[in-house]
Amino acid sequence: MKIVKIKLGRACFARAAAATLCLTLGGGAAFAEAAADKLPAKYREAGAIKLVTDAKYPPFQYIDDSGEMVGFEVDLWDAIAKQLGVKMDVTSVAFDSLIPGVQSGRWDIAMEGITDNPVREEVVNFVTYGYTTSSAYVLADNKTVGDSYLDLCGLRGSAQSGTEWVDMITGLLADSCKENGKEAPTVSEYGTSDAVLLSLYSARADFVLTSAASAREIMQNAPHPIRVVAVDVLPRLPSGIVFRKGEDDLGEALLAALKEVMADGTYDAIYSKWDVTPMRMEHEPVINQATSGLPQ
Repeated sequence: MKIVKIKLGRACFARAAAATLCLTLGGGAAFAEAAADKLPAKYREAGAIKLVTDAKYPPFQYIDDSGEMVGFEVDLWDAIAKQLGVKMDVTSVAFDSLIPGVQSGRWDIAMEGITDNPVREEVVNFVTYGYTTSSAYVLADNKTVGDSYLDLCGLRGSAQSGTEWVDMITGLLADSCKENGKEAPTVSEYGTSDAVLLSLYSARADFVLTSAASAREIMQNAPHPIRVVAVDVLPRLPSGIVFRKGEDDLGEALLAALKEVMADGTYDAIYSKWDVTPMRMEHEPVINQATSGLPQ
């Protein structure tokens, strides 16, 4: 287990910065209270929030050649922590341990491109900060798959355990195949994104389904040439920061900090830096967007 501690500015700096950021994303309204002042006392006194992630998922978060954790979500949680006047104590574990770990109280929040959906909202809450987009990846020399996602029908798919992509293969993609008179694809689950990709490289899977934002890193680092297949039937889903039920004060503080980060231009700069602008939000962030009634 790799633990990365990130040192950030003091609360006084965050309050001073927040005071100068008077405009909300909608424009014109002043923040009633700085995000740092909303943070529950136990976090202010500790000076830290315990965050859990799965740091094997570029460009969201990963360990670079120097041993540092980097990624667009790393930059985003750094910016949020700065506004709150605390540091993030970051732990990396397997993806399917993230939500249970927050539920149990072992960690306070989780981030790793976690899709906000009604089923997950039954056990945790989300501060939504962006969207998850999906693509299929195949070996470039796979002659059975053309440009249509229907070419994936009847093939062996692969996805990471605990992610939305497992259900997308067995649900929306399978349904579309059947509607077009084709056989549904199968899916094998693996514990890490690296293992998912290895199943493709080793020919144990014909395609993998994962984030569209990962295309650059996958294609640059793959041992064999890779092609992207757009799967048009898959939705653009909200992603969020996971926090515990009953910790509404923490959620409101995170939400306020995210609004401050969006208001001062940091949010847009982060998404542009990491070339993930299709996943950015064009509206104000909310808590539990999946059941809020907002359009996806």
